[in-house]
Amino acid sequence: MRQTGGVIRNYTAIVLKAVPYAEGGAVVSFLSEQGERMCGVAKGVKKPTAKWVAAFEPLGMVRVSFFGKEHVELKRVTRCELAFSPLTLGHLESSLVMACLADLFDRVAREGVEDDRLYRLLSACGRALKADPDNALGILAYAEHWLLHCMGLLPHPRVCGRCGNDQAPLVLLSPEVGWCCAACTPVDPREALPPGSRDFLRQLRTQGAETAPRVDPDDEAQRVITALLRARLLQELGGGLRSYEVLWKSL
Repeated sequence: MRQTGGVIRNYTAIVLKAVPYAEGGAVVSFLSEQGERMCGVAKGVKKPTAKWVAAFEPLGMVRVSFFGKEHVELKRVTRCELAFSPLTLGHLESSLVMACLADLFDRVAREGVEDDRLYRLLSACGRALKADPDNALGILAYAEHWLLHCMGLLPHPRVCGRCGNDQAPLVLLSPEVGWCCAACTPVDPREALPPGSRDFLRQLRTQGAETAPRVDPDDEAQRVITALLRARLLQELGGGLRSYEVLWKSL
């Protein structure tokens, strides 16, 4: 379908963020089904009478159309139809985690670069949030782990990166060789990873988003590994995200 001076292209995508733009509009970023970050201007979306405002909620799965010339970087959104939303009304924790996920994927995905693993991961997390909003924090930790993997920053925990041992407890994550075990890496017990760290990492790798480990305040390995991976991811993305600050202040 063509209009004078431009082309309309249709995509299946996930909404990431909508940033206010001139005259009640918004610049909306999406994650395409191919895993590419795309942006477009949606005019009038912030007006109370806008018919499609609900389609731009974070993590909504949509059919979106862009109109513009090939060389124009910011095209116009002409249609956005909501197919699925993970939003659970009245569930604060799930809504806050949705904002965190949108922030993360908006930073990780790249325009002009396709990585369909990102789309599969985010869509799985969105459906898991809808099915089990009470496990929102567990799903967030699951997504953080796999984002690091997609970025090539997380070695496999099955074997020690230094000696190849697959049984000894893991004691630290080395930037040079990956996960290191107690058999070859002397570490002050007060600074070592807690017992059970390897098992928790195995759960994150082998379970799907819908069965992501639930947050257990008494599980030290889960708490330490989650904090370690989260800090690594946020560091790689250039520091703290506003959505995370809101999450911790609200819970």
